[in-house]
Amino acid sequence: MNDLKPILTTLWRAKSAPLLLILQIAVTFTILVNAVYLIIQKEALLIEPSGLDEDVIFTFQTNVQSSEPEEMIALVKQDLRDIRSLSSVENVTVMNAFPLSDWGSYALTGLGPTDEDMNIYTGYYTGDEHAIDTMGLELIAGEAPTEGEVQDSIDFSANVTQAIVSKGFAERFYPDGWRAILGTTVYLNYEPYIVKGVVKELKSVWPGWYSHANTVLVPLRHISNNYKVLVRARAGDLEQAKLQVVEQLMKTPGRHLDKLMDYQQMREDKFKSETAAIKTLYWVIVGLVLLTLLGIFGQARFTIVKRRKQIGTRRALGASRGDILRYCMAENAIVTFIGIVLGVICALLANVQLVNHFDMAPVPVIYLLQVAGVILIVGQLAVCQPAWMAARVSPALATRSV
Repeated sequence: MNDLKPILTTLWRAKSAPLLLILQIAVTFTILVNAVYLIIQKEALLIEPSGLDEDVIFTFQTNVQSSEPEEMIALVKQDLRDIRSLSSVENVTVMNAFPLSDWGSYALTGLGPTDEDMNIYTGYYTGDEHAIDTMGLELIAGEAPTEGEVQDSIDFSANVTQAIVSKGFAERFYPDGWRAILGTTVYLNYEPYIVKGVVKELKSVWPGWYSHANTVLVPLRHISNNYKVLVRARAGDLEQAKLQVVEQLMKTPGRHLDKLMDYQQMREDKFKSETAAIKTLYWVIVGLVLLTLLGIFGQARFTIVKRRKQIGTRRALGASRGDILRYCMAENAIVTFIGIVLGVICALLANVQLVNHFDMAPVPVIYLLQVAGVILIVGQLAVCQPAWMAARVSPALATRSV
């Protein structure tokens, strides 16, 4: 603490160089805090579970060789039976959309049929009695649909009266006890549905959507000219299942298959831009840290070279190498601390703009503290070599002219 006043006096006399370093540290801190926070948010999105057993599932679209509704339904059911009979396939279902596909349906939802009751949008899935098992969903309350309860339709017009909801959906309407939703009536697009079961997790097709965790699955086998199929392979047989399914379906003349991919591929494709953004932000962080380290190192070395005679005089007056080393490290710590304080203010102002314009959550205080600690450590590491060089200045230098 005895060195504090001399350090502040020295910094005040030579304002320009310390001020530039303080500004550099403040800018680095501002960018680092928000970049780190963006990375953490994006990485959380990348690993967010969809609710499905993604390791054993793949999807595709295929056509049906008829335009007559009854015949279309019969042909699709036969396709599903053929696929289910394959040795590498555990189960299969036909759905209107899949989590992470970025294309699907939603329903205006409420606990009553009036406009005032309809207060949230919900992800909307259709599937037959095999849908829950094929996706690998965990049924945590109620019952799954039975074969007799599944309706067939080519235009969503079937009279479906039951629904399976996600736990997120149940908690949205019954926050004090989500199990209370069982047996109640919810309204989807003003139509009543009795909640028959609750699955632990099933996300919508749009990651990042405000209602991403709120979904419903209705027992409806939706069939169109190009219908969507979800296949669950047996453990370890994913690639073989793909080959067998393609071979089986292509036996039908005029058949075509589109968008055949497993869920790992779907996830990679979905988050390709986010992955690229994360890599870019990592390089920005590395570059900023290196530039700041070089800036602190260069400024410290320049200052010590300029003060060699002054340091020699202090050594001649009895200052030890440890005193000189401590002085240099303390001077750097003070400059870095001032830069961090200014950076905290700038980071908070920048985060306010991100919150207002991009609907981001405010940066938690822990991120400010962690980045501050990193910059302090980097600053001390950067000044180690110059400070050691200063400590090795000979007292005899005070008697020489420079």
